[in-house]
Amino acid sequence: MLHLRYVLYGMGLALGLVFLYAVRGIIPPFILGAAIAYLANPLVRKLEERQVPRSAAIVLVYLGFAVVVSVLFYAFVPSLIAELNQVLARLPRETNKIEDLTRGAVGDLKRLPLPVNLQEAINNMIQRSEQLIQQFARQLVDFLVGIFSKLVWFSLAPVLAYYILLDWDAIGQRWLAAVPESFRPAFVLLVQEIDGVLTGFVLGRLIISLVVGALITIGLVLLDVQFAVLLGLIAGIFDLIPYLGPILGGIPAVMLAFLKSPWKALWVAFLFAAVNQLEAVILSPRILGVRVGLHPVVTIFALMAGGNLFGVGGILLAVPAAATLRVVLAFIGRVLRVCG
Repeated sequence: MLHLRYVLYGMGLALGLVFLYAVRGIIPPFILGAAIAYLANPLVRKLEERQVPRSAAIVLVYLGFAVVVSVLFYAFVPSLIAELNQVLARLPRETNKIEDLTRGAVGDLKRLPLPVNLQEAINNMIQRSEQLIQQFARQLVDFLVGIFSKLVWFSLAPVLAYYILLDWDAIGQRWLAAVPESFRPAFVLLVQEIDGVLTGFVLGRLIISLVVGALITIGLVLLDVQFAVLLGLIAGIFDLIPYLGPILGGIPAVMLAFLKSPWKALWVAFLFAAVNQLEAVILSPRILGVRVGLHPVVTIFALMAGGNLFGVGGILLAVPAAATLRVVLAFIGRVLRVCG
């Protein structure tokens, strides 16, 4: 009878996955709603501990978030929109400049007396790099356009998050009831470990990216680089991607500065390198610590695999997914050692 129950659980899980795949087009708002609920739940619990009813606590958290977003909107969005309009107006001219500089640099490189094999390798590397940059740019644009085109759907996420938060404990109990009673203590322990890793990583990355974006913006303003707010925002968003993000986020700023002068581009590159070192030496160890526990090689592999399989969204989710998998595998290893 016990084996039959496991078979039925497995069949139910398989059918559920098939169904989710069939309706995958409507799933993103639910994922975003679950993510909002997951991040908001600790704040809601803090208010509950102060004898605030859960429904009122959720509303207070929402209001606090709305106030913060409104302040940021009125403080930064007007200048951001103005800078974005300037970028769009100047983009064709600046793109032609960059293409001319690139062609000139490639031409100078081809005139160097290099061995044929080395010259071919360099040409292939340049061609491959251009293809990768173009592919990533297309994926990023498609990702952003997809978000804006489904803005109505994503506006459902806070509503879904409210109902998830309202029944958070009941939902958890239902999940726990689906686990065989003998496995429940181990399951609870596994969920707690995953929760600790994900909470530390997500909140830590958001805080670090906010600090990095602010420092880059201030530095670009001091260096008198145009579109400092926009470039700082880009740097902060890309910084969410470990290791590769700071490099990708720095490329637009360095290229725009290079159009003014090579020396300014050098100072901008130095700014990004200095902020990156500050992040690596001070911010990440103090804020993230060793919560994620992934080797840099594993992290880079996860980022590349996520990008290859799911595009920009895969890159953003790669490290949390890899960290969760590490916790699960470590937990299974401990169980097997105990059972052995």
